[in-house]
Amino acid sequence: MHIPTAILAAGALCAPPALAHITLDPASAPAGSYVRAALRVPHGCNGAATTRISLDLPEGIYAAKPMPKPGWRLTIERRRLAQAVRSPHGRELEEEVGRITWEGGPLPDAQYEEFVVLLQAPNEPGGMLYLPVSQGCEGGQSDNWVEKPAPGQHPHDLSRPAPALRLAPR
Repeated sequence: MHIPTAILAAGALCAPPALAHITLDPASAPAGSYVRAALRVPHGCNGAATTRISLDLPEGIYAAKPMPKPGWRLTIERRRLAQAVRSPHGRELEEEVGRITWEGGPLPDAQYEEFVVLLQAPNEPGGMLYLPVSQGCEGGQSDNWVEKPAPGQHPHDLSRPAPALRLAPR
């Protein structure tokens, strides 16, 4: 049985958008390298404009610097380390960045934007770095992109997957 091209095209137009989640660009980077990671925010919350993006960094990301965004206020929250570590540049570090928040905008639902952070990826070749994101929108709406797949589970099976970075061998 052959399905007419017009029906296939109409079905493609009704399909959910491919960019339904907050994603990370690039999707992979060499383990231990410095990465310019852009969080792509493709939509608001059920039609409401985005006014806040909060990125939670997992423990062990000792180097993280956000890029300022015109029209958005930038907040960096730090947390104390259980014990000091030596940075790649030889400095003793007693704290690390725990959360980065951009507030302002607004970013209308019909537009997309990228929120950029420079970070050093963990030196764990073959691993995944998950970066949970909270998205706040006008009217008090929010979405939390924080789900991590269980072993063997595909991220596309999750309703609110955390942006992820595949850690490639150097």
